[in-house]
Amino acid sequence: MKILFVVKSKSIETLGSQYLAAVTKQAGHEAKIVALDEAVASAKSWMPDVIGFSVMTGDLGAVSSLSERIKDFWPKRIKIPIIIVGGPDPTFFPQGYEWADHVVRGEGENWLAEFLGGNPNTFSNINDFPWPDRIDFPDMKIRDFLASRGCVNACNYCYNESFFNLFPEIPRLRMRDPQDVVTEVESVRPQFAYFQDSVFGVSLKWLREFSWQYESRLRIPFHVHLRPDQVNEEKIQLLSDAGCVSVKMALETASSRLRKLINRGKTNNEHVYIAARLLKKEKIALILQNILGLPTATIENDLETLEANIRSRPAYAWTSIFQPYPETGLAKICEQKGLYSGDYSEIGDNFFDKSILNVSDEYKEHVSCLQRVFAFCVEMQVMPKVSDLTWERLPKFIHSVMRAVGDRRMFPGII
Repeated sequence: MKILFVVKSKSIETLGSQYLAAVTKQAGHEAKIVALDEAVASAKSWMPDVIGFSVMTGDLGAVSSLSERIKDFWPKRIKIPIIIVGGPDPTFFPQGYEWADHVVRGEGENWLAEFLGGNPNTFSNINDFPWPDRIDFPDMKIRDFLASRGCVNACNYCYNESFFNLFPEIPRLRMRDPQDVVTEVESVRPQFAYFQDSVFGVSLKWLREFSWQYESRLRIPFHVHLRPDQVNEEKIQLLSDAGCVSVKMALETASSRLRKLINRGKTNNEHVYIAARLLKKEKIALILQNILGLPTATIENDLETLEANIRSRPAYAWTSIFQPYPETGLAKICEQKGLYSGDYSEIGDNFFDKSILNVSDEYKEHVSCLQRVFAFCVEMQVMPKVSDLTWERLPKFIHSVMRAVGDRRMFPGII
């Protein structure tokens, strides 16, 4: 049997499809992973028995249209391939996928093993999963890895809580054996290892073993995600010893009121400042993540978040604009408060364009403008006025900031 896995893009590795390709090959079948724009040509040339689509929220239209295009050209003498859909969107919203032969909700490895004639409980332990198949992602300088699955947190803007409500039998956090993780990275030998775990090294005992193994066997630079309230001096030292060079950490908002709304009440700004200092001491670059335009937020709240980033001085201040992803706790709050109609077709395929909440046009403009200059303001260590955050005034604001920078460099110590 030949299975064609279709993903949105192959600009970076897509671990979900790579794990499934590995399961397919382990069962003695053929697998190939292609991007959406390659799917028709690949289907024509390879003639798969099964086509599997990985679908994110916002991509349903493109995927269903592509499925129809493939069926339209399929030779009448050959059986039309079985269409399978999986991923975040069909997991939470199987309605709308009636055109597919199978809708896989949640993790797909055991379902696929059974579909291919195997045991539905083939992968009962996280260490049983085969390593991702990387053959369709050649010459990648940055390789992605997972040392764990799941998340111990319950942020209101994230699908994780809904996922664990759907699948209560799955532990909230499963950590792979650290030796197996290091052996996988060792087998791939990337120029850079990117760990996609929601939060890396929650267990200090696990992290101590990982750090020792990684440092003694590899020393390949790597990146991880951390939570500010879970950072301490030992954790940062262990990461530094192993060769960690960059960290993503989510502040999200500097407003204590909004932190409670998004269920991040255990984190405060001081946690971020302390973590930033510890990382800087070990020369680990900090990418600080933020969300603008949260429900009930004001532009003053968003500027408070900018101010906290300026104080933290991250290597990069990353910002998104809040989107009410369906079935998340925050989306439900938006509907209850009349901030969103519940028409999720309005949600695009990214979270950078604009706010789609029922808020004033003035605030939407402020948020969009701030999102586009947020990292610039952190880099330049400057706070804009609310009046600067309009499409008309934004170019003048940027120009005036750069003029001031030029003056400081021209007259060092004087201005």
